Amino acid sequence: MVISRFYVTFLSIIFLIEIVLSNRVFELSDRFLDVRSNGVWLVMFYAPWCGHCKNLEPIWNQVAQSLVDTEIRVGRIDCTRFTSVAHEFSVSGFPTILFIKGHKTVEYRGDRERSDIVDFARRMDGPAVRYATCTQFEGFRELKKVFFVYLYDSKLPENEQLKDNYTRVAEEFQTVVNFYTAPASCLATVPNAIMPKEQSAYVCKDGSCFQYNEEEFMSQNISLREWVNKERFPAFMKMSIGNFHQLLKSGKYLVVAVLEENQIGGLSLKMSEFRDVVEAIAVNNKNLYHDDFIFGWLGQPEIANNIAIQTLPIPSLLIVNSTTYQYYLPKLEDDEKIPSPQSILELLDQVKNNSAEAFGGETLLYRFHRLSYGLQTSLFGMWKGNPVLTTVLLGLPLGLFSIICYTTCCTDILEATDDDDESDIDERHQKKE
Repeated sequence: MVISRFYVTFLSIIFLIEIVLSNRVFELSDRFLDVRSNGVWLVMFYAPWCGHCKNLEPIWNQVAQSLVDTEIRVGRIDCTRFTSVAHEFSVSGFPTILFIKGHKTVEYRGDRERSDIVDFARRMDGPAVRYATCTQFEGFRELKKVFFVYLYDSKLPENEQLKDNYTRVAEEFQTVVNFYTAPASCLATVPNAIMPKEQSAYVCKDGSCFQYNEEEFMSQNISLREWVNKERFPAFMKMSIGNFHQLLKSGKYLVVAVLEENQIGGLSLKMSEFRDVVEAIAVNNKNLYHDDFIFGWLGQPEIANNIAIQTLPIPSLLIVNSTTYQYYLPKLEDDEKIPSPQSILELLDQVKNNSAEAFGGETLLYRFHRLSYGLQTSLFGMWKGNPVLTTVLLGLPLGLFSIICYTTCCTDILEATDDDDESDIDERHQKKE
């Protein structure tokens, strides 16, 4: 009996230890302000009533487990209880993710995916430019993510100005992309890559590495920073609310396949086929369109609808001028419901030579239309999701406003009626006299 009780107690202790070890998310309080400078922190600022915060909760636990091999402490704090902490870090929306190291605070603005958040934390917990061996270099390429690398060799002429510029640009873009320095010999294993004649900067993506030709680009007034800003995206990518504002900063046209994911994040056969068509155009015509366009697809059509100020058919294609916010749509034949490859290519050529018909923009009129359209779609989405709550939220202020108007008007009427009654009584007395 004693042995069995001991055995149960022992298992309970082991279970509790496993829970503590597996759950590395620190529940923070206002005392965090006193210890914020101690160590490195990745903190989620949340509110219990926030639906997006609840969706992020399981992902946040996975982030903590993925960073177990680092010194980064993953925590969270309830801003409704500890408002002083939210005020200290100027938190105005939920959830907000901050990387905190000493007095350095950087907000994460990407997608709320485990891998993206973990990559961001690892990038920020270290220098802007990291050294990589050739083995690591190959490993980074196998991940098929975009990264920049400064290739050096004692036999190659040095370029101190380019190296200094590379470091400064890396510090600016550290939050969104990785920067490395590696031996020039690592490039020998990259297909179709041109070996440098001097120490140079490269971008590695889409299966190869491309050199920043300083002499050529400077003659076109393209600085290293502008080149990095344009090259930090792959040939074809998934666009989302998290990265769309970054894409708009590229200065390129955004070619968007407007699709709609199902509840589990999948695409129907019809959607997948159209996405594959747009991807094939992007990859097979890289030499023609790479300098001017970024290709991708949206699983949430609301972003594209807000730009076009209309509900676009699904699937469809939208090209957005990231500078002027104007947009372009392909012309469909009478029997076409989905843009054909030929119509997409024609539109790309027209946009490139400035002969395409542009819509929208950032004028005051279009801003007003876009604001009103966004308000209408938001209210419709709220009503569709929870009609009772929407009725309460809209009905309560309208009801209060009606009561205020009614009481104000009735007060004037009652006062006027009282004055009339008094005047009538005075007149009657005068007649009797």
